Amino acid sequence: MTDEVGRQGGGRESRAHSSARREATLGRSKRKVASTSSLRAEVEEGGTSTLRAEVEEAEAQHPEPVAEEDVEAQRDVEADEQEEQQSEEQEEEQRSDAEEDQVNEAEPPPPPAPKQTKRNRRTTTARNPPKVAEPQVTKFGGGPSDLSLLPSFGNHVAAALWRGECGQRTLKCMNPGKRINSLDKPENDKAWFWDRVEASGLRPLLKTNYNHMTITLDDVSCLLHIPITGKMLNHAGTSCTIEEGQDMCEELLNFSRENAQEEFDKMKGAHVSFAKLLEIYHDNLNLALKAENNEDEEEETVEFLRDCTVRAFLLYLIGGTLFTNKSAQYMDLIFLSYLQDIPLINTWNWGASGLAYMYNYLDRASRRRCGNHGGYNCMFQRYGQRFFDENYTNEDPVGAKYYPLKTDKWPYETRTSLDRMKVDEVTFCPYEDHRQTRPFQDISWYSGWIMCGSSMICPHLPERVLRQYGHVQSIPRAPGVSAKAGMNQFSIQDAFDEYLNENYVTEEMRGPRAGHGYETVPGYIAWFYWVSHPKIWPPVGGDPPRPANVEVMIEEDNADKMCDVFEICKTVREEVREKLDSELTLEAARQVLEKVYNDLEPVVKYSLHRKRKRDSGDGKKKKKKKKKSKTRGEEACPSGQG
Repeated sequence: MTDEVGRQGGGRESRAHSSARREATLGRSKRKVASTSSLRAEVEEGGTSTLRAEVEEAEAQHPEPVAEEDVEAQRDVEADEQEEQQSEEQEEEQRSDAEEDQVNEAEPPPPPAPKQTKRNRRTTTARNPPKVAEPQVTKFGGGPSDLSLLPSFGNHVAAALWRGECGQRTLKCMNPGKRINSLDKPENDKAWFWDRVEASGLRPLLKTNYNHMTITLDDVSCLLHIPITGKMLNHAGTSCTIEEGQDMCEELLNFSRENAQEEFDKMKGAHVSFAKLLEIYHDNLNLALKAENNEDEEEETVEFLRDCTVRAFLLYLIGGTLFTNKSAQYMDLIFLSYLQDIPLINTWNWGASGLAYMYNYLDRASRRRCGNHGGYNCMFQRYGQRFFDENYTNEDPVGAKYYPLKTDKWPYETRTSLDRMKVDEVTFCPYEDHRQTRPFQDISWYSGWIMCGSSMICPHLPERVLRQYGHVQSIPRAPGVSAKAGMNQFSIQDAFDEYLNENYVTEEMRGPRAGHGYETVPGYIAWFYWVSHPKIWPPVGGDPPRPANVEVMIEEDNADKMCDVFEICKTVREEVREKLDSELTLEAARQVLEKVYNDLEPVVKYSLHRKRKRDSGDGKKKKKKKKKSKTRGEEACPSGQG
């Protein structure tokens, strides 16, 4: 009977797990032993011949196993009981199995099936050992050669671009700005509407849209003029439930639950399309205008319709700007919960949450198979040609200053021009002339996590862009030090509120002020080449690759840009001539010489760099140059003179 456990009627092995077959065998053995022991106890207590006969018959039908096997089986059973802690339902199933086994024992066993050959996995594995795992990639062509900062760079689109695997890849950026610009708005004399919108702190978003890389809180403040302090959005997940969405639509948008459910069915979730949201906005606006002209209408009803109008307008506004998703067709209703109390809308940190929202989509867009990019792309500092908006004033957000041109469909030219861009073509401090309108806020030094709900948590690391704040760029701390691990949405908010205690870039970390926007500390450029991928395309055939980790050559290039020998010498000559034309005392002459000495120091350094660059060739080239110069000298000398 034991041999038939786990087999079907034809003698084939069943698909039951081996542990289940063992459990069935051991469980049945245990039950038989237990039933025999109970009968023996009854015999000892009652002493009747009938019970004794039943015990003998049971022992004859079910002989007890060998002692060693019984002990081993008992130990296995006890181990199984401790691990699984069987419930009463499982015990009931075991009892029913025992009854079925007794019935099956009375029937004759089926004829044995022909023996089937079974693959010996141990022998096969020994003959065919597993393949050796591929060596772990420690560096990539074009960088990085140090993966401590970008451990998952192998999945980044830049690695595929370098290998030429997706040269024509284009990323479609979602931009619903056109629908914001074409949105019908109430007249300016409707104070009840515009006062509420102004108080929300989100009105500047109406001006930062157009019709066709590390971003910081300071960028958001200057580009968009929206709040970057306060409570970050702290909802759970990425969307609300259907029931919650229905409640909010009815209470906050004057949109019935039945109509909301119909919209949710179309959008396949608690979302509302921009077309339907625009319809809700216009319906509430018309009802509010009609109600305020009706003297019999209650003031409470008028205020309710006005609030619903403002909420629909603001939800449409942030859905088309800060929280643009990859579909660009609908708005997540979870954001409506933050518009519930209109006077408190400006207490939410829309800037930090919008930045975290965009960071999340930037991370997705960096993967090679991503085709769409969400988030508010006006936060990017634009590259390329732009048209200046004639209506722009210094009071407007910087994001409304230009109308950027549409980029080409094929990105090869853009990527090539980015690779060829020089340091003096980059504006590292773009907001210097805008500080009178939007002063620098200390919260921009916050170093840690920002969030847009519990599912979108991203690090904010201002140490990486010190040049934007007017400081010499230094090597930043590791991300794990700047943004500590193990934080949740509550501890993140506490750290943000108390950033001045420990979660900010201290004055010592900021370093000295920069005289030029592109200044860096010694060693920074080499570190940057080690841990990043500075070039998009590989070198053109025939051109030797630039040694990315040779800092000397890079510092020489920087020295060439920073030192204009002609201008320095010209200025020194003019100052010396001026002093010579006047009466000089011994002390004045000493000061002039000291100044000349200091002014000529960059020229000396420049000359040393230039000399080193000229002598940086290999030995063969040097020998050829010396040989040529010697030949020319011999030709120049008269015959017979050496």
